[in-house]
Amino acid sequence: ILFPLIIFAQEPKESIKYEKDNYSIEHPSNWILNDSGENGTKIFLYPTNSESSDVFTENINLIVQNLNDSNITIEKYKGLVEKQISGMLTEPKISSSEIENKNGQKYHQLIAEGKSGDYKFKTIIYTYLINKQIYTLTFVTLYENYENNHIESLRIMDSFKLIKN
Repeated sequence: ILFPLIIFAQEPKESIKYEKDNYSIEHPSNWILNDSGENGTKIFLYPTNSESSDVFTENINLIVQNLNDSNITIEKYKGLVEKQISGMLTEPKISSSEIENKNGQKYHQLIAEGKSGDYKFKTIIYTYLINKQIYTLTFVTLYENYENNHIESLRIMDSFKLIKN
């Protein structure tokens, strides 16, 4: 018995570019961007079709902090981020923590997993240091949903650009 193969073409999602102050980010039109400043975030992005909406909605958020210490480098800050993850999650496991370079801009990329309450999470954090400010771009999802949604989320995070003043 032969079954005909039916291929469903997925229409490309329209991309929306958000520009603010000295940064920009692009996201698919089926993601919602909240820039109200809620919970100390500059932006909070989440998909409209989240499969985990009952428990936790995967999201990307951006936090910008001013630095008092002008001597801190991205390499020093890398250690602080690693300590923060260990303090925020129980049973933390850092699978990657590297200094990367994109478009001439150095940044720290961390991939980690761990528990918070009854749930296990996986997170990807990009940290940029520019003009005495730390830009922390974070993707968080339930561990079991990571494989299904990290590619689109990474595409969004990789679109993040800082404009040097």
